[in-house]
Amino acid sequence: MSPCTIRAATRTDLPTLADWLGRSIDLPSTAHEHLLVAESNNPSPTLRATLRLVPAIGLQLPRVSYHVGCTVHAAAELGLFHRQRTLLLGHDHTGASELTDICWLQGDVPLAEQALALRRLLDHALSVLRQARPHYADRLIAELPGPRDAAGQSPFWLGLGRHFYRGDPAAAAAGHGPAWRSHAASLLPRHPIYASSLPPAAEAAIAQVATPALLLRDALEDVGLRYSHHVNVEDAGPILEAAVDDLLRQP
Repeated sequence: MSPCTIRAATRTDLPTLADWLGRSIDLPSTAHEHLLVAESNNPSPTLRATLRLVPAIGLQLPRVSYHVGCTVHAAAELGLFHRQRTLLLGHDHTGASELTDICWLQGDVPLAEQALALRRLLDHALSVLRQARPHYADRLIAELPGPRDAAGQSPFWLGLGRHFYRGDPAAAAAGHGPAWRSHAASLLPRHPIYASSLPPAAEAAIAQVATPALLLRDALEDVGLRYSHHVNVEDAGPILEAAVDDLLRQP
């Protein structure tokens, strides 16, 4: 198994990282933001994975997500007890720190080596956070991508978001990065949405992880992040979260 070294990304890394992400990417421009890469050196230097550690999100452009809640309709005299999942748009993660831009080399790379590169990156990011703890928030989050169909479209977006914003999500993401969701959120409904009112494929996608990202989910859970009952507004992928001090207390 090829060992990995962790270092800060350089400008020469950006074309590869942009190819992985499918959009342009820049080096950090603010204090205590880090763009890290895992690199193997056998037989020659090869980028294996990357992530960005951001000290605080949503302070300029609010970060939007759906909170996945529950409401109960009950009437004892009618023998009725019906529990419904709900989606409520909000900015619950404003000010949180974030692990984002997480990508890794897949292809013919053995799963064990992919997992090792991700784990090394996550451990290093937590080490960076520990060494500069006052500059980071109380919570750390990471978004996971939700399911896509064979055409690369999100069943969740097709069932909900496109009724309020008819633009192409892929084009919006290419032009604005993930921040396009915050712009589109101004068009989305502010009242609770019953998940059962969505098309079946959209409802089924809520909080599910795209198959290629299952390895990342496992790596994030291994270091202590857990599903926070929030999903992103584009594909309903789950948002994992942890209290930073709890993470740093782990051995």
